Amino acid sequence: MKVGQQGRGPSIWARPQRGARGPSPEYRLADIAAAAIRLASAGGLAAVSMRAVAGELETTASTLYRYVASRDELLDLMVDTAMAGFSHTPESGADWLGELVGIAEATRSLYVAQPWLLDAVPTSSAPGPHTLAWFEHCLQAVAALDRTTLQKMEAVGVLNGVIMLFARSAAAPTAIDFGAVDPVRHPRLTAALTGAAPGRPTADLFERTIRALLGGLLDDRAG
Repeated sequence: MKVGQQGRGPSIWARPQRGARGPSPEYRLADIAAAAIRLASAGGLAAVSMRAVAGELETTASTLYRYVASRDELLDLMVDTAMAGFSHTPESGADWLGELVGIAEATRSLYVAQPWLLDAVPTSSAPGPHTLAWFEHCLQAVAALDRTTLQKMEAVGVLNGVIMLFARSAAAPTAIDFGAVDPVRHPRLTAALTGAAPGRPTADLFERTIRALLGGLLDDRAG
């Protein structure tokens, strides 16, 4: 998710949810977003173009441009529609760091379910209401901390980066072949691989990473 501002004209969120130009409106922005997401879910973000979305809706690209001015706007529309699926109930009595862990876990689940989100980075972005609500959730979790707004926003950026890193790994696991390891040249790596337990990494690595990074960035006791 990227915070920015459209260079010209009102953002897509400031316009009617139905097209206002040309003949009587035939589509809602929700229809366009749903069609684009279907394409992305089936073939990745590369499958999404104005022409492809128009074809999915059985119309023409020129008609689609009455509703969405650019592919960047289309991406913003897709991301915000997907972010409507973000669901997190604050845990009663949870501290700020525990609350951010909960937000992160819910967000990672959303990204893993819709991996195209990991590549949806518009050149010029105007986040929509559901995307903005995600930022609001994060800032609410750290509202009581004695840190500047800049420090808090930086931490939210780090949080999102960690979420995306782990979600990308889960969506497309990478197999590493250590066959070229030489016990003489790589004694420490050999020892690490020999002593490593088989199977997946510890389940709490995600949480431990978030706690270590954000604790260091925002803990009131830190410098």
